[in-house]
Amino acid sequence: MKLRNLLGMTLVGAVLAAGSFVSIDQQQSRATSVVEFGHVGPVAVAAWNKGALTPTSMVPLSSELEMTFGFRTDRAELERRAIAVSDPTSSEYGKYESIAKNARELNASDQKVETLTTWLTAHNVQATVDPTHSYATAKVPLSVLQVMMGATYGAYTVAGVPAGLVALTPTTAVDSLISPLDEAIDRVAGATVLWDTSSNSLVPLSVTPESNINHLSPSSASVLQPADGGTPSRTGTPTDACAAADSVSPYGFPMGLSPAQLRTANGIDRLWDAGFRGKGARIAILDFNTYLPSDIAGWRECFGLQGTPVTDHLIGSPVFDAATSDETTLDIQTVVSLAPEAERIDWFGVEPTASTLMGQFLQLFSAPLDAAMTGGVAPDVLTASFGSCEVNFAEDDPAFEVELSIFDQMLATAAASGIGAFVSSGDTGSTGCYPNGAGTPDDTISAQFPGSSRWVTAVGGTNLTLSEDNKIVSSGVWNDRHFYINPIPQNEIIGSGGGGLSLYVRRQSWQPQIGAGTHRPLPDISAFADQYPGYFLFYQGVWRAVGGTSASTPLTAAAFALQSSARVAHGGARLGFVAPLLYQIAENGGADAERAILDITLGDNDAHEVGVYPATVGFDMASGLGMVKHDGLYDILNPIRPEEPVEPKFTG
Repeated sequence: MKLRNLLGMTLVGAVLAAGSFVSIDQQQSRATSVVEFGHVGPVAVAAWNKGALTPTSMVPLSSELEMTFGFRTDRAELERRAIAVSDPTSSEYGKYESIAKNARELNASDQKVETLTTWLTAHNVQATVDPTHSYATAKVPLSVLQVMMGATYGAYTVAGVPAGLVALTPTTAVDSLISPLDEAIDRVAGATVLWDTSSNSLVPLSVTPESNINHLSPSSASVLQPADGGTPSRTGTPTDACAAADSVSPYGFPMGLSPAQLRTANGIDRLWDAGFRGKGARIAILDFNTYLPSDIAGWRECFGLQGTPVTDHLIGSPVFDAATSDETTLDIQTVVSLAPEAERIDWFGVEPTASTLMGQFLQLFSAPLDAAMTGGVAPDVLTASFGSCEVNFAEDDPAFEVELSIFDQMLATAAASGIGAFVSSGDTGSTGCYPNGAGTPDDTISAQFPGSSRWVTAVGGTNLTLSEDNKIVSSGVWNDRHFYINPIPQNEIIGSGGGGLSLYVRRQSWQPQIGAGTHRPLPDISAFADQYPGYFLFYQGVWRAVGGTSASTPLTAAAFALQSSARVAHGGARLGFVAPLLYQIAENGGADAERAILDITLGDNDAHEVGVYPATVGFDMASGLGMVKHDGLYDILNPIRPEEPVEPKFTG
């Protein structure tokens, strides 16, 4: 149940009209005593809600709110460092420090952390500090919050909201904390909430994984018609597939591309032939649900991909869900397809418990940044195949802009530490809000977060037609509408690679200018995602074919983990956050751009016919820069090679 739906809050209009989004630069120009809370106080919340609040009986002061405290730091220097170590033209390129060192030197010092935790402990509240020292979370009683903020809380009914649900917020505007907390904290999220008085608890929200799409079934033979560079039935030759996988043909024609086919098509054979099948690479996979180890074992046996076992990290109480755990299985099997012998494959199954979408994403992305869980060293890459329409975040969360700045800080720290985060751009094309619940299609043009984050490489989707030897013959933007599925379903998702212009996230300097040039366009790059013919998947002991950016994202992350390990073996630095490198290669043009990037110029991601976005020459919001040709990129990154392959190195 969403806060905006209950309170009738049209937050997008409110935020843009009121100018309440506060950029990092604006925040840092204010006096150091100012603390950002988002919308707090009846006047601010009423303006945000576009409706009056009515005071009502207060809930018990022992009621606990889930709070997020952003530490006061020099975020400008953090961003400068994150950019410098990721920019190939910088003298600091590749000079990463550990997360622990960056946490203490660029974010909160141990003293600032202690200031908050000691104060909370004295008030019988235990705080959890994230590994990057960007923020801390705690369940704080209203009585303690009133002391921290020097303000009194009130409860308010809202017209149209079901009985028993009230808004909790301070009775006056608040922009500071008491001393010494104001010296350690400059952002607070969670101060305004919707409260269920019947259960004395927060109204829950939920995160929606961007799972692989399996909703359409071709209803006529015309689905066999190629379109926009791709072919919906299997092309090429799956020489590595066992008989059970090779026989997948749910619609009367062969489907599913095998690991060997995908490695050849993406140029990964170049790295495997040089000895880079994963040694030295560290990969972290982030999911909501668990998986069946027997499915991974069956996958490895079928394709001969024995190697490094997956190290599991269960955080919270995620369970195996037959309806959605195929996402987790797909992520792991795709990573194993490219990097079966990785130094580490760490899987994080996280059950988020925060009450807001952004708060839950903070929990999700914090987990793999804890080096104590990954053998004492950080992962090279992080892959995440989930997201939600940007509008949902803003409409649900009165402290959205506060939590967005904290999320940016956390992932900027990851970038400064040499971690490349890869996130799916979505499976609903340019209409990132589609669907908006059962029976309520939403054609809103929107990007998805966290793919729109400034500090991730957003991965979109393409289709493929392969030659008999599995080389790419042609490729376009993944869009199931163009494969002549008859009849086109009404009010149903039509799979297509996500992309568009962020409503809230600023454009990075290395990205092309779109419109006024202040907002981030995505995706950054794309890879094969088309569910026709799809990827092989072994799930609950059954072979099938699936697709989505949930597949193209772990494929891309694993490929760059191999590139990073090869770079280290050749005496270079790990690749880290790769978006600046790829944009520079594309901008420089010439032979390197042609060798490393396949520009996608066919098709569009206009799955629901809203008029955007077409593929064009160069960057576009249907496929980004295009597909990375990893054989060409390998040769660019490692121009001088000995006659014998360089021995892959373990770096832990």
